[in-house]
Amino acid sequence: MCTEHTGRAVRAPRATRVLDAYAAALLRSALLTVYTFPGPDRHLPDRTERNLRVGVHQFSPRRRDIQENVRRIVAAARPDVDIIITPELSLTGYDIRDDVHDLAVDLTADAPPSVVAPLAELGDTAVAVGMVERGDDHVPYNVAALWSGGELLYVHRKVYLPTYGMFDEMRYFGRGRQLETIELFGWHCGLLICEDFWHPGLVYVLASRGIDVLFVMAAGAGRGVTDDGQRVFSSAATWDRIAQTTATLYGVYVVLCNRTGVEGGVTFAGNSIVVAPDGEIIARAPALEEAVLVAELDRSRVVRARQPYAHIRDDEPGFVADLLNRYRV
Repeated sequence: MCTEHTGRAVRAPRATRVLDAYAAALLRSALLTVYTFPGPDRHLPDRTERNLRVGVHQFSPRRRDIQENVRRIVAAARPDVDIIITPELSLTGYDIRDDVHDLAVDLTADAPPSVVAPLAELGDTAVAVGMVERGDDHVPYNVAALWSGGELLYVHRKVYLPTYGMFDEMRYFGRGRQLETIELFGWHCGLLICEDFWHPGLVYVLASRGIDVLFVMAAGAGRGVTDDGQRVFSSAATWDRIAQTTATLYGVYVVLCNRTGVEGGVTFAGNSIVVAPDGEIIARAPALEEAVLVAELDRSRVVRARQPYAHIRDDEPGFVADLLNRYRV
C-alpha cells in the first residue's frame, strides 16, 4: 500500500495493514462463494414479473429510545408498500457510544416484545430497521435487520466501520464477516449499511449473486455547501454519483435511505434517493427534513437496463478471486 507519492512504496502502519488484509480476505471468500454458486444460471435466480413498491422513511431517530423509534416507524408506514427502508441505527440513534452494550439485542433469542409486537402490526409488509445486535461473542454489531409479520428474515452486520473524521465506529462495534442476499417478493435483494456502500467490492459480490435491487441504510453526514436547488450539502452529490454508477454498471435499482437530524455536533443530510437501473433518479427526499418516499420498482426497467449491456453476465468473479489470491492483496 502506498501512503504518499514519493516514487517508492511506503509501508503502511501495522493497524492499516491488518485491516486491508482482513478486507481482502473477506472479498476473496465472498468471490469464491459466488464462483461456486450452484447451477449454470447463477446470475439469474427465479424471479417474478411483479413490481415492488418501496417506502423510504427518512427521519431523525430519537437517541437511545428504541420503543419510540419503533412507534414512529410503524406510524409512518404506508399500507400500499411491500417493504419499508429506514436509516442506519434507526432504532437507537447514531451517537450512542458506550451505550451500545445497553441497547444491544440478542437476535438469536426472542427479541423484545417492544420491538416485535409493533412491527408485527405491519402484517406482510417487510421493514428494514437499523439496530445494535449482541452477538454470541457478546460483541455489539451495527446491523440492518429485516422483519416481516414480526418474524426476523435476515440480518446484515456492517462490514466497514469508519474511523475517520467524526466517525469512531470501530471503537464500539465488531465487524461483520458475511455477505448474503435475500429473496423478497420475487426480487433478489442486497442490503448494505452506509460505509459498506463506499467499498465497491461488496457491491460487486452482491451483483455477482444476481441482485435486482440494492438497499442502503445510511447515516450520512452533510459536508460542504451547495445551492443547486435539490441538495444543501455537496456531499449528497457524491452519494448520488455512487448510487447512479452502481445502478448503471449492474442494471439494478439502488434504494438509499439517509437519516436527518443533529447528533454530537454532526448534521445528517437526508436527500434519500431511489435510482433506476439505467441511472435515473426517480425519487428524492428533501435535505434535512423528515419525509416518506414511495417508489414503484418496475421489473421491466431491470430487463431493459441489461440490454444491450451484459456486464454482470460476462463477468468472472472466480478470475477476480484468483487474481486476489495470486497477488496476495
